[in-house]
Amino acid sequence: MFTPPTDGGVKPNADPFARGKGEDSLPLHTLLEGIEGRLGSELLMDVVTREGDVLFIPAGFPHTTDTVEESSDVNYDTSIHLTFNIDTHVWDLDYLGSRSAALRRNKVKDVLTPQSDNRYIGKVNQLPQNIRSQLVDALPLEFLDVVPSDSPSFMNGVAQQLATRCNLVDEATGSSAKLSEASFVEALERIHSYGSAILDIHRDMYLAAVEEGRLRIAEAAMTAHLKPNDDGEVTMTPERMRRLSLFRVRPFFEQIDSVKKDFNSWCLSGDGISQESSSSAQLDPNWQFTSPLKVGDEVEADLGGAFFAGKIAQVTGSTYNVVFFDGDRENGLERDQIKLLNPPTADDDEFDTTGMTPKEIKRMRKKMEKKKGK
Repeated sequence: MFTPPTDGGVKPNADPFARGKGEDSLPLHTLLEGIEGRLGSELLMDVVTREGDVLFIPAGFPHTTDTVEESSDVNYDTSIHLTFNIDTHVWDLDYLGSRSAALRRNKVKDVLTPQSDNRYIGKVNQLPQNIRSQLVDALPLEFLDVVPSDSPSFMNGVAQQLATRCNLVDEATGSSAKLSEASFVEALERIHSYGSAILDIHRDMYLAAVEEGRLRIAEAAMTAHLKPNDDGEVTMTPERMRRLSLFRVRPFFEQIDSVKKDFNSWCLSGDGISQESSSSAQLDPNWQFTSPLKVGDEVEADLGGAFFAGKIAQVTGSTYNVVFFDGDRENGLERDQIKLLNPPTADDDEFDTTGMTPKEIKRMRKKMEKKKGK
């Protein structure tokens, strides 16, 4: 495990919470260059975990795993480990997400707004390291445990912390996105509601998994007398086969998607009408599955029966290659297997990206910018 890279100013479009994934290259030999190397990372820990061990890795700390054999004379059992994440930043449960919600709610321009939905890339990574680290810090651990209406002093305290961080950003960027403490409290209360709903959905998902486990045990007992087929397996019923991908079934993800949409709508429903909202009203009601796609678009795509976040990596005729958030890649997807996350906007500088790689698109944009300058 290594300390977080400090090359944000050199590579601002690298998500610090997803280094080494997708199109970001983070080779081990570069990490091993040490604090004076290009990444500015140093080895923090090299440990062998054994049965029953738990290893906590803070978000943003690059790490790599391997299975070691201490002796060729010993027969080893299969090695397996379980990984689970506490991704507070994914659900806006940090100061950066809270700041973004408050600014959008009040129709205040955000100097840190990235070109995509991922607020952890771009200008935020060009802030001084101490400001950036405070900004991406998670909200207090007990944030979702309190009842906002019963804990005004707690919510005001978090709002003051948020205001302090926002002021630091203003000072570092020369902007003046001043909001009242009441605006910060309002945003935090809405994030509390949003985060609680997400937590409830996850709880229901895990409870369903427990119930599924019990059901499978019962089914196994009821079918123990059946004879296996030629492959040595007992044929499963169609109903059981439909339940095998419990954690990827559509209903839970549809619930999460609905909660996310409601939260985003709230952020955009402050006084006045945002430009995005007014332009979106002219779109096809099914624009997420019908609008043209181009390389770099943020999407959710079908991977094994459920939709996961990713990015369009290549357009080939009427099919698309997608790189998912965890680095997985799926090629040859049809348009109806891909959900566009952001409404398309009219852009006179747009061009057909069919069959082009990201590097080719970047070169083409530079050429178009030069022509526009002339």
